[in-house]
Amino acid sequence: MKNNKHVVLIVEDEAALLDSYAEIIEDAGFVAMKAQDGYKGLDSLEANKGVIDMVLLDLMMPGLDGLDVLKQVRDDKAKYGDLPIIVLTNLSSERVIKEAFERGANGYLMKTELEPDQIVGEIEIALGLKK
Repeated sequence: MKNNKHVVLIVEDEAALLDSYAEIIEDAGFVAMKAQDGYKGLDSLEANKGVIDMVLLDLMMPGLDGLDVLKQVRDDKAKYGDLPIIVLTNLSSERVIKEAFERGANGYLMKTELEPDQIVGEIEIALGLKK
C-alpha cells in the first residue's frame, strides 16, 4: 500500500551493504525495500508494482545479475512498470557502464567512491525531487 513516502527497492546480494543502503535511504525519509538477489528483485517489482518508485540495482550478483534484471524490467514494462533504475557497482569498465545505460539504467554509482549524500542525491534526482 502506497503512502506519501517514496519507496526505493534495493537489490544487493551483500547483506551488510544492503542494510547500509537501506539505513541511508530511510534516514533520508524514504521507505527502503530489500531484495538479496536478482530473482527476488524481479519478484518484489512484480508483487509491488505501483508501490515501488525506483530501484537501486547491484550488477554483480549470483544467479541473475543486475544487467539481466535491468533488461527484463525494461523489456516488460507492463509487468514491472517504468521505474528509474540506478546501478550500484564496483565495475568501472566503460563497456559495462555503456551496456548498463543501453539496457536502460538511469544512473550509475561506483560503490567504492560512494558517500551517503550521493546515494540520496541520485535518488532525489531520479524521482524528480531535485535537479
